[in-house]
Amino acid sequence: MPSPADEDGSVVVERVAAALTAYVCGDALGLPYEGKPATGDGDEEIERPRAGDRWAAGETSDDTALTLLAARCLVDAGGEADAVTFLSRLAALDPVKGAGPSTRAAVAHFRRFGEVPDDRAGATNGAPMRALPVGWSTPSTRPELLVARTVELTRATHRSPEALVAACVMAGCASWSVTGPWAAGGSAAALLDVAVETLEVAQRLCGAAPGLAALLGEVVEGGWRPPATGVSLDPGETVAAVLHCVRRADSLRGGLLAAVRLGGDVDTVAALVGGLLGARSSVRQVRVQLPWSARMLLPDEVEVRRLAAALVSVRAAAAGSRRVAGRRLRSGW
Repeated sequence: MPSPADEDGSVVVERVAAALTAYVCGDALGLPYEGKPATGDGDEEIERPRAGDRWAAGETSDDTALTLLAARCLVDAGGEADAVTFLSRLAALDPVKGAGPSTRAAVAHFRRFGEVPDDRAGATNGAPMRALPVGWSTPSTRPELLVARTVELTRATHRSPEALVAACVMAGCASWSVTGPWAAGGSAAALLDVAVETLEVAQRLCGAAPGLAALLGEVVEGGWRPPATGVSLDPGETVAAVLHCVRRADSLRGGLLAAVRLGGDVDTVAALVGGLLGARSSVRQVRVQLPWSARMLLPDEVEVRRLAAALVSVRAAAAGSRRVAGRRLRSGW
């Protein structure tokens, strides 16, 4: 796996802040099109804030809410966030508007029994959707630590191997994306190499994910095509759609527009596309590339920067430690 040493902390903080900003912008952009067929709307029409059935114009979805929750749990625990803590915090917030079926089921179980479900349920894309903060807070030089942290935070709501491995792939891509080669205009082929190598590590530790492996292979070969019915809640399909859009994007704006045009669960796809492509920019550059973002109901920029700085502090600590976290992985998955 390409694994350059982490750079100056302030540089990485800016990249993480930009990536998180672009993530929430993608969520807001895609939300009005969520669950709808592929669209032929023009660029300006897609970028016009509008209200939906459940959402105010410019609002962000559960994708942003749960990703921010995951990031805060990681920061508070110094990277060692556990499934019980995440699920207890989630239950305290519930209902989270728009939360998916796996998340709702896990919260219901926790409220009834006070524990994380012990099964292999939860096979939807809520797993990769909130995985980027794990990557931002874990150095790309420590893939097994990244997988361990991702699994521990993900299993609170998603425990199927396909979902766990999909989350690990997104976390691996996020970890590498805030390092120099990608920010300097590195090729999408290198990012796909990271995805494939993270897949291999994650499958050794989490179990086989043949569906995701096949779809990722199609993306690498350039043969993946979006489903005619739009991107579903399948975690592998979501990861494939994200990497397909990133591979073909000529800009952050272009990548987000392409994601929205896929149809289906496009707010999640667009958010993840933004989270990867945004790492090539500063927060200011993201805002300049996406001028419509000023009309969206986004998290406070000061808080985004503080959270990015805290995540990078966790990353730096992990770079200096060789201890592998993850109780659940040691007991076998």
